[in-house]
Amino acid sequence: MTGKTEVNILIAKVGSIRLNEIKVLADALTKKHRVTIVTMAEEASHRGQAFSFRGTPVRVNPFQYKDMQVYEFYNNPADAISVMMCEIMAHRKPDLVICGISNGVHMGQDIYCSSNIGMAMEAAFFDVPSIAVGIEYRPGGHSELELKNAITFIEKNIEKFIALKLPKHTFLNINIPTVKTYKQLKGVKAASMSRMSQLSAYVERTDANGDKYYWADNAERKNTDTGEEYARTWFDRGYITIVPLNYDATDYAAVKSWNDRVIKDIKKDAGGEK
Repeated sequence: MTGKTEVNILIAKVGSIRLNEIKVLADALTKKHRVTIVTMAEEASHRGQAFSFRGTPVRVNPFQYKDMQVYEFYNNPADAISVMMCEIMAHRKPDLVICGISNGVHMGQDIYCSSNIGMAMEAAFFDVPSIAVGIEYRPGGHSELELKNAITFIEKNIEKFIALKLPKHTFLNINIPTVKTYKQLKGVKAASMSRMSQLSAYVERTDANGDKYYWADNAERKNTDTGEEYARTWFDRGYITIVPLNYDATDYAAVKSWNDRVIKDIKKDAGGEK
């Protein structure tokens, strides 16, 4: 890897190597860094943290793209990251996992169904620094020009993301507005995830046999949090937003409060300690 730094990057993306969101990012980063790529052989979006059942083979097709090694997986995106960490890259885990660039942003409860965020979370399970990167949705994907600003931001901050020394279990959800030039980006804000209205809408239909079924479609998503602390607020103002996420979903404030108050009442009805 003459002329390249020792930064070892794994790019993971739902979709084929033919997508600009993968190959343009990979082409940019491989100029200075060691890059390995994970892709999915089949449509695998909106699977979040889904895993294959025990006893199910996780299949992978390795091949070369330019001077980079690509691993094309079947099954689920989280399977792919787990296999990479446990087996294929176990001898030298990546310094950074970049999940994306996602064709679409995730700043509300939709993070739980995002495959790219699911992959970043899986990398965090293995204590590997990871980021999920998304830009605004474009039907059919993005052109190289539309990806330029996001790639510039990633290139400028590779070493900084690694040096952050994120707390255990934490990874970053980064969303980048689409603007014409990099200088038009207003800045960077750390913020909390927003809440959104329903993610799906269902239409009742009847099939040829006269049986009812429900057709799932995307609902019009509305941001229900508009305060200064929320990611969507700053994103809509033209800022890159960074939401630190932690896969430990425990509400620790509630645990303390409940042990002080609520659990005492529950025990009276449920038995156990007096």
